[in-house]
Amino acid sequence: MSVRISSAQMYSKGLSGLLDAQKAVSKTQEQISANKRVLTPGDDPIAATRILQLNQELAQISQHNQSLSTLENRLQREEVALAGISEQILTAQELITKSGNAALNAEQRGYIALELQSVVDAMAQLMNTRDASGEYIFSGHQGREQPFVKGVDGTWSYNGDEGQRHIRIASTTSVAASDSGKTVFMDVPSVDTGVVASANPGNTGIPPAVIGSAEVVDRDTFSSFYPGSVVIEFRPMNEVNPPALNYTIKQISDGRVLVGNAAYIPGEKIRFAGTSVRINGSPAVGDSFKVESSNRTGLLEGLEDYIRTLHSLTDSAQDKTTLAAQLGNALGNLGNAQTRLLETRSSVGSRLNVVEAARANNIDFEFAVKTALSEVSDLDYAKAISQMTQESFILEAAQASFARISRLSLFNYL
Repeated sequence: MSVRISSAQMYSKGLSGLLDAQKAVSKTQEQISANKRVLTPGDDPIAATRILQLNQELAQISQHNQSLSTLENRLQREEVALAGISEQILTAQELITKSGNAALNAEQRGYIALELQSVVDAMAQLMNTRDASGEYIFSGHQGREQPFVKGVDGTWSYNGDEGQRHIRIASTTSVAASDSGKTVFMDVPSVDTGVVASANPGNTGIPPAVIGSAEVVDRDTFSSFYPGSVVIEFRPMNEVNPPALNYTIKQISDGRVLVGNAAYIPGEKIRFAGTSVRINGSPAVGDSFKVESSNRTGLLEGLEDYIRTLHSLTDSAQDKTTLAAQLGNALGNLGNAQTRLLETRSSVGSRLNVVEAARANNIDFEFAVKTALSEVSDLDYAKAISQMTQESFILEAAQASFARISRLSLFNYL
């Protein structure tokens, strides 16, 4: 039985073989050019899956390294700020000690108060330090809010929160990238108990009335009140005759009224339980202010209190006795603030050590992943070149054979 092959079939089959040989040569050339054994998942599905996993691990390492850089930058800026504030505390301690010199008069102590004010301003600037992205370091989670702001009455307020921002540096590890300014600078243990005043954020006075720093004026009376807290609430005008703006002071723990329907005079001292406080402005009916007894003090507020003391005291023997007592408290509070700063700097230093260790681990892990990736995906050049030589020889032979076969004809035998 004879088989007839048409010219079209012969040319089609011959061309198909040539294209297959050419495709094999081109594929090997691409592998050599890219230095990759696996160019598409179809080349080796198992190897392609492993390559994808290894590349994902490398991308994750790169992301963690970026997080480490961000974390390191924030911690280094915090460390610089804390170091600067620590130096300012030393300067403040020197000035306060100098102000206690009995040979100084009120005018000379006023000059020292001006120097102390510049120290306070320098501290506040450092406490409002920002990171590379412009966010405040000591604002907790409120990075866009300036943490320390000085009011028109000269008192400092903290506008951040008590949170710590964390940055993930590994799949299961995150490190605190900041410290709350409230913890570091506001909640400093006080040498003696005192009071802290704050306005209710919901007050509706336009502009809102402000409450100045509270102070203890009668230590014995205050001792029986501590650790109590009160709320100063502005009552309707018709509760007094003639109608006028008035306030009531209630103890928070049991609602007991300490002062009832007292006439409000802006800027005048409000006295209760051995303490005094000033409210300035025009509060609206329903506005309230809280005054809490506390064994904590703010670094800036403590220095501002001492500055006011230096400006207000005269050269009388009684005022000098008062100055000596205030000087001792101020130095003690600064010592406690310095201790808090040292504790925070130690914490920052340990976190920087974690960053350094994590970066070293990432370098080792990245090397291991790249080695595994090379073993799976890289091309064996010697083998590939030998294979391409063989495939090129097959292609040339096929081309030569096809050229001769395509010229065959019955006329060659006649």
